[in-house]
Amino acid sequence: MEIDILINYSETDNKAENGNDGWVSSFEKFLQTILSQVLGANPVIVSKSDADSLTKTELKNTGVLVSIISNEMVKSGPCLDAIEEFYAGKKSDAKVLKVMKEHVSVELLPAKLNQLIPYELYNAESDDKNAFYDFFGPNAESIYWMKLVDLAFDINELLYEQENNVKNIKPLFDRKSIYLAVTGNDLSIQRNIIRRELQRHGFKVLPNHNLSPKLDDLTKEINKNLEECVFGIHLLGNSYGDIPEGSDRSVVDLQNKLASQIKTKDGGKMQRLIWIKPDQTKSSDKQKVFLENLQRDATALEGAEVLQTPLEDFKNIMREEMFVNDSFGVPQEETFHVDKKKLNVYLIYDKIDKNSVSSIIKLLVKEGLNVIEPDFGNDLLEVRKGHLEKLKQLDLAIVFQEKVNMNWVRMKLLDLLKAPGLGRNKPIVGKAILAGEGIELSKEGFVDYEVDLIEFKNKKSTEDAIIAFIKGLNKAI
Repeated sequence: MEIDILINYSETDNKAENGNDGWVSSFEKFLQTILSQVLGANPVIVSKSDADSLTKTELKNTGVLVSIISNEMVKSGPCLDAIEEFYAGKKSDAKVLKVMKEHVSVELLPAKLNQLIPYELYNAESDDKNAFYDFFGPNAESIYWMKLVDLAFDINELLYEQENNVKNIKPLFDRKSIYLAVTGNDLSIQRNIIRRELQRHGFKVLPNHNLSPKLDDLTKEINKNLEECVFGIHLLGNSYGDIPEGSDRSVVDLQNKLASQIKTKDGGKMQRLIWIKPDQTKSSDKQKVFLENLQRDATALEGAEVLQTPLEDFKNIMREEMFVNDSFGVPQEETFHVDKKKLNVYLIYDKIDKNSVSSIIKLLVKEGLNVIEPDFGNDLLEVRKGHLEKLKQLDLAIVFQEKVNMNWVRMKLLDLLKAPGLGRNKPIVGKAILAGEGIELSKEGFVDYEVDLIEFKNKKSTEDAIIAFIKGLNKAI
């Protein structure tokens, strides 16, 4: 390809203000810098606005199209025409990435972009949901830069799949097979979206054909596919699923049962993510019984993490798995101390709150815990990998909130939801949010995250609450 990455945007989204570069110009510069680290080379990046001429030949010779989505862009005929032309020229092989500069209503998005996972570079927790310009401010790392890193990883994968791209590019990890369980009819569309996403990242997704309608043949096919896989994903909705000939279980039910019995090469259980649709009011009686039995059956859940969260949150968790699970890549070298004789608490805080946590660390150490702290280096790729490795090793986690906003807290809680799927070999015994001075915690805001809330009243009462939380965990152990 003559152009590795083509950035498609509206000219109004790149207006320079107060002597600074425009938003798109800054985005291109930052993306180029991160990609040079990820790829080990400098890809050819071309930016074309709706005010520039863009030929069919240029689109044909483009590897990846990055569309900068804004409320102005979705009204721009040339921008939308470029997307349509790119899809038409590439047919099923079109590599398009959707970068959200600001919040845009789903109804306004082109149909072809609706199914794509968004890279949200704006603060989704703010009231106005406008574009993010404070690229080096206190919220930049969690809101802007980490999403940019994710985008660079995905561009790396898409360029690797193509023949004529950046020279000597290699895959980030050695990709393997994933078992994406067949679903009931109500989730077939969602399963296909996830299947395409996994395949786009280079995974072989099984089953890759229609399963037999007869029980004996079906069982053999499922087991054969499971034995080839290093990870399993099950989506459970309102439908119990089809029941094969000779069985009293549905295909959905049977897959989960067989997956729970599969042993890995080291004799352990296959790691799996099981998503249950949060709203089960429309489920059949048989489906409700199946889900109730599943959640009570410790054997069937061994090696699995069950998540009953919004599907978009589940997808984000799943995407992280593709880059950090030991089964999918090279294990992260451990650069922090894990004490096998103590409880290891990961105290998750942002660097702007570092001064506020010193007394908390002393208290935790005094209570006999080994404290693991976050890293704050300049290499975002290594910082992120280190954070995920700590999620694998912690016994309990405390998220500290004082100067950080709720968007940052929510991201860390999603990480904790994901932690059991990172290849952990022990349960998480406790999770809590610890409020700093001046912060009020609302129970309603955290009902989906299964965390204890430790509120700040004064120093003495906060310390007593932390100690009570720890002692309660010790009793549970």
